[in-house]
Amino acid sequence: MRQLGAVLVLAGTLTACVGPAPTVGAYQGKAAHTAADAVSQLETARQAVDTAVAGRLPDSYLETVLVDAEESFGSIQATFDSIQPPDDPAADKLRAELDPLLSDGSDGITQLRILARRGDRTAMAATSRDLAATADMLDRFHEQHAG
Repeated sequence: MRQLGAVLVLAGTLTACVGPAPTVGAYQGKAAHTAADAVSQLETARQAVDTAVAGRLPDSYLETVLVDAEESFGSIQATFDSIQPPDDPAADKLRAELDPLLSDGSDGITQLRILARRGDRTAMAATSRDLAATADMLDRFHEQHAG
């Protein structure tokens, strides 16, 4: 049984690897798709926080939504980070532009989860507002680089 578990973990790890992007165009498409997926998770987290702060979402549900958004965002970020970019300065520029936005989004969702567990609605509202700028930048990145 233990061996089966190890095999399943290894299989999951191997299928999670994305591999190289053969061209700058392919890499740009993957980056744009990553940005769009990241915006979706940020907006899910922000909407849940805004609804909870307004008193229309129970704390237990808020925490569940934030944990799910955080895990999904982490998966999106890890998938992009696993892509081997082509050997081209344009690909390096794309990565240098997107990576900080993904880090900011990840940090922001984590902060929202922590604040939700502490019940600090004022700080949650402020963090949600701050994350709107990150979501906007990711959305602009997507629009700029989508095919």
